[in-house]
Amino acid sequence: MSILSKKESFSRSVILIYVTRIIGFISGLLSVFLVIPNLASKPEIFGIYTVCISLTIFFSYSDLGFIAAGQKYAAEYFAQKKLDKELEVIGFVIFVLIGFLVLVSFGIAVFAIYPEWIIKDVSPESREISKQLLFILCFSAPIIVFQRFNSIVYSVRLNDYIYQSIDILINVVKIMGISWFVNKESYDIVGYYLFVQLLSFFSAFISIIIATQLYQFSLIQFIGKLRFSSEMFIKTKSLAFSSLLLTISWILYFELDSILLSKFYGTKVVAMYAIGFTILSFCRNMYNTLYAPFQARFNHFVGLEDEVSLMDMLQKVIMATLILCIIPPMVLIFYMESIIQVWVGKLYLSSVLISDLFVLTIAFSAISIPLSYVLIAKLQNKVLRFSALFLPIIFYLSLWVFHVYLGGKSLAYAKVLTIFLGSCITIWGIYKNVVSGIFSLYFEAIKKMLIPLLLLLICFYLFPAPSDLEFRNFQSYIQLSYRIIPSAMIPILIYYFILFKADILLYLRRKNELEIHD
Repeated sequence: MSILSKKESFSRSVILIYVTRIIGFISGLLSVFLVIPNLASKPEIFGIYTVCISLTIFFSYSDLGFIAAGQKYAAEYFAQKKLDKELEVIGFVIFVLIGFLVLVSFGIAVFAIYPEWIIKDVSPESREISKQLLFILCFSAPIIVFQRFNSIVYSVRLNDYIYQSIDILINVVKIMGISWFVNKESYDIVGYYLFVQLLSFFSAFISIIIATQLYQFSLIQFIGKLRFSSEMFIKTKSLAFSSLLLTISWILYFELDSILLSKFYGTKVVAMYAIGFTILSFCRNMYNTLYAPFQARFNHFVGLEDEVSLMDMLQKVIMATLILCIIPPMVLIFYMESIIQVWVGKLYLSSVLISDLFVLTIAFSAISIPLSYVLIAKLQNKVLRFSALFLPIIFYLSLWVFHVYLGGKSLAYAKVLTIFLGSCITIWGIYKNVVSGIFSLYFEAIKKMLIPLLLLLICFYLFPAPSDLEFRNFQSYIQLSYRIIPSAMIPILIYYFILFKADILLYLRRKNELEIHD
């Protein structure tokens, strides 16, 4: 395949990935606005649901870092057209995942028997709901296995859009299903969660069947590779150890929030934080969607030892996406009170500051996402390990200090400080080990942002937050959209015009010359 055709294939894949992820983003948005308000109608039960579901993190991170390492090397083997080696590394990391999922399932089963160990002041009704939710989660391990398999197989080929399309269809059914379980007559949150898990299992299994047909390998062929491999262990252990440290670090300072809050402040405080967690998760998924296609491509370039293309793509990614890490978070923060008032009602207005702080953290972390992908691709383990060891210490020290002065809001402030320092470490690691001109690159992008940022302030002045919004009122949603969409889109479009002005003018000049010639 020629260089041009490879670039065209990559462009097509990226376009399809973005199209499906934008549709997925819209379905996720519908889920946020249709599902969460129903679940949040009973804050105490919603808080318990949030705590129980937060234990999913122990499933998500049960691979001990080997999935991240395996994905890197699987992408390299794919670029080198070595399918047998690709399946061998995938089989090894999935084998490791299954082993530790069994242990995690046992631990969650213990919490299901004794939910009071993680939930403060649990009532008899809440205890029963907690037990049922945790037992459902306990038996959901196969879903994680299938999802990780799909993630590796599809993403290394830049075919994420295939299984994402299936997820979108299933997600629509999940959204429609909320009215069957939570309505004016009933509040069956346990039934809804079981319904969601069964649909997730079905979606992941169908994606596996499609993968075997598309990529010409059988499940039996893969199962034959599902074993411990000393060769793959030696190959992946260094990066896996770094990924494991990052995973443990991430869990300690990012994923235990609901459990910490429940243990020390109670489920009502968890419910207030749950709104911020939902916004945080939504924004994080949006930025992962933005950068996901480039992770596999960075690994392809490293596998092919194409340093020039790697640096060129990193530069283009930063210049094209930095504006998206700044403008949308600023718009969300400015309109946060109105968003929460319309979305979940005045009962949750105390979540505004927490949500603002969480959006600030995702802005910091989004800026460093592509840089962290490059550090992993380039095996910069020292930087990764330093970050993994340093950040939990900062988080818990700042949490302890802030608790004295800020009480329940201390966790949100500690998270802002930790994520900010983590982004600084990532940028410094890139500067010292990969791209010495990274700061000048960011400075160049920020210079092009001055006019868009000025326009953003003008938009805030022209479109102030409305004061007469009503909870879950269609007109209020429309009224708020008329303010949010222009405030975000006008500065972003102006930035892209400034960034690509030369290309746009060249295109118009050539078009004009062709018309004159004709």
